[in-house]
Amino acid sequence: MTNKLQNELQSKTIDWLRFPLAIAVVFIHMNIVVDMQGIDYSSLSGHDIYTVSVALVSHVLANIAVPCFFMFSGFLFFYKTEWNKKVYLNKIKSRTKTLIIPYVLWNIIAVFIFATLKLIKMDGSIAIYLKDLYDNGLCRIFWNYSVWGEHETNMLGWLIPHYGPYLVPLWFLRDLIIMVFLSPLVYWFVKYTKYVGIILLGILYYTKIGFIIPGFSTSLFLTAAFFFCLGAYFSVHEKNMVVSLRKGKLFWLLLAIVTLVLSTYYDGSEMKKYFSPLYVLSGVITAVNISSFFIERKKIKVSDTLSKASFFIYATHGILILSWTGRLFDKIFQSESVIILLIRYICVPLICVGICLSIYCLMKRFTPKILSLLTGNR
Repeated sequence: MTNKLQNELQSKTIDWLRFPLAIAVVFIHMNIVVDMQGIDYSSLSGHDIYTVSVALVSHVLANIAVPCFFMFSGFLFFYKTEWNKKVYLNKIKSRTKTLIIPYVLWNIIAVFIFATLKLIKMDGSIAIYLKDLYDNGLCRIFWNYSVWGEHETNMLGWLIPHYGPYLVPLWFLRDLIIMVFLSPLVYWFVKYTKYVGIILLGILYYTKIGFIIPGFSTSLFLTAAFFFCLGAYFSVHEKNMVVSLRKGKLFWLLLAIVTLVLSTYYDGSEMKKYFSPLYVLSGVITAVNISSFFIERKKIKVSDTLSKASFFIYATHGILILSWTGRLFDKIFQSESVIILLIRYICVPLICVGICLSIYCLMKRFTPKILSLLTGNR
């Protein structure tokens, strides 16, 4: 395969993966709590199958989505770039439009929408809502307004709670913006430490050992740093990412399968933290390998609309659309049967994605300038 064909395959692989990865994020945000440790494997019931399905997909399989996006972002940020001060300033200027402005706007939109709903209720909840915003500090909506995983620990037993902005899914964008500002350090780090530096970052990512910044997530930042630098490594050293990741593809596939099973089996227990990072890394590599394999053989094609709509889906699904879709489904199908639960689990995220995609297409046709502003001209 010529370099030109390799580069085309690389570009198509990144573009094709954006949409299924956006769907994976929606499945993660179903936020369904299940108890894998309470399953009796000697006599699997229908509810046990439902529990395993949720744990497998939402709690484990889909967790490669954000790391993939970080890796692609690091790769594209340094792609075919001769690094210097002027390039850095131009990159900051362009990322202000593609990252910072959408990040600020989507958080403000989320606050405005939820405030409007409380105002419509006319029960005084708007006053409490606004007071909470003020008491917590308005600037926190862009940094650490939301907290989750307060009881999670790393391998040394240190607590590693996660912090995000008001619109929680945008923690990815927040950390990506930080990596962009740190890009000169990233460049020199990957250029001179090469694969040794990536391995060291990988160890930190696996153990979740890092410095503590009040209101900041060590665990999330190490995910951002490792995968962003991994992507940057390929670009800085002029390596084709798809071709490079195919080395040892059988090993990565087997590791992904084994750690996927173990992470699912131990979901909800302390043991999961030993397998989950290994699954995420091998799963990211395997996702690239499998998708590039089918693209190369023309079994799947890139949809420009779906690829470009992925960011919009990622940004909008958490603003009522996913929760309202679930409530509507529950009103229509008032049943707790296992079949209905499984259908709900599959259909609600897909319907949510369909609604987000429909809104995107309508805005693209009737309000393209507003859409461009909200999506960073993606």
